[in-house]
Amino acid sequence: MSGVGRNDPCPCGSGKKFKRCCLTAGAPAPVAYTRDERAAAWAALGRFASRNEFAGVLAAADHAFFGTLPPDLPPDVRRQLLSESRPFLEEWLLSDHLLPEGDTLLERFLAREGRRLRSGEIRYLERVRHAHLRPYEVAGVVPGERLDLLDLWTGQRLQVRERLATSQLVRWDVLAARVILGEAGVPVIEGSPYLYPVEVKEPLLKEVRRAHRRFKRAIPEISAEAFFKRMGRTFFVFWLEHVALRPPPAILSAEGDELVLARVVFDVQDPASLEAALASHPDLERDDEDGSYAWTEDTGDFRRGLGTFIPKGGRLVFETMSRPRAERGRALIEGLAGPAVAHRATTLEGIARAAARVPASPPVEVPPEIQAQIVGQFLDQHYRKWPDEPLPGLDGKTPREAAQIKTARPKLVSLLKSMENMAERDRRAGRPGYDFGWLWDELGLVGPE
Repeated sequence: MSGVGRNDPCPCGSGKKFKRCCLTAGAPAPVAYTRDERAAAWAALGRFASRNEFAGVLAAADHAFFGTLPPDLPPDVRRQLLSESRPFLEEWLLSDHLLPEGDTLLERFLAREGRRLRSGEIRYLERVRHAHLRPYEVAGVVPGERLDLLDLWTGQRLQVRERLATSQLVRWDVLAARVILGEAGVPVIEGSPYLYPVEVKEPLLKEVRRAHRRFKRAIPEISAEAFFKRMGRTFFVFWLEHVALRPPPAILSAEGDELVLARVVFDVQDPASLEAALASHPDLERDDEDGSYAWTEDTGDFRRGLGTFIPKGGRLVFETMSRPRAERGRALIEGLAGPAVAHRATTLEGIARAAARVPASPPVEVPPEIQAQIVGQFLDQHYRKWPDEPLPGLDGKTPREAAQIKTARPKLVSLLKSMENMAERDRRAGRPGYDFGWLWDELGLVGPE
């Protein structure tokens, strides 16, 4: 139950293969090192790496590691990103990055200074020496106790003793982590893992498999440990793209256009003719209270609102939620009313900027049990229809159709896992979280264990 391969050197530092050492059934779990020894060993390694003789190597490695950062990042964003990334850089630099002579700083440190270290410090550093980032999926969480992980490279399951991360991770999270045998001989996560969104799993694995084929062609005898030690920057680049520098989700209209507040203003030349034209159009419905007209269109399943035409003194204002709708509304009125109106101006404002202008309303206190009931009813109504709705994420297929197609099924499973992941995060935050368990059975899929 470890991320170490059976034929890899055992992380306990015995010099034997893992399968003939700590993997052996019934082997005792020795206390290999103490927490103080771990801290002292890492501090000593850091001091060693700070020597002047390594200054040029470290500068070049620093540049290589951060070489993929966009050059046009705002200075404050860049500073914050560099600060957040420092633990990733240090772990890669000390235990993965190869020096010109072909060894790592950690290996160089052990060769030169190992005789001065305590036995527990050596055992810890030997385990770190063989540790490497691998992709994992969180299969289960026991709060305050452990994580159940699926090794996405080998398909093996393992239990990792962990306390702090169990309050932050939920089922189906995707990690790149270093798993070693901890001080008491049980697997633990060493250092700082990368946390990715659920949907990154397949693209990440695709990139890792592509890199592995490339390395095997160049170095046929390369071990899994050596390969993954060379993949450290790949995991960092994926974290940059999909977490740290991931653009905020676009807010789109039903037609897929960017959502903006749009106002199209017309000067009214002939009020009577304009009123007659508006009243004659079958897709415009008049509100008798204020004289405005709601514009809707038939989608086949329901009527979708496109905007509102509002008479204001000697003007007509069309308010809608995207640039294309604004252009359609202008064309509709100019074609419908002709010389009765004259276009004056069109203005567009982003949703975020518009929201900043509106003062926040005081929160409405809703009892948690009522909130959970309302949200639960809404979500249940939505997801009861969901299996038979075509989805862009399934290339226009319905979930029920995708479940029957071998090539589409992985996308559907990934989508369900993403939904369950978000629901669990809602529950962790004290919000109602929907139970998707029935959907696996409804779609004929093998539900997660």
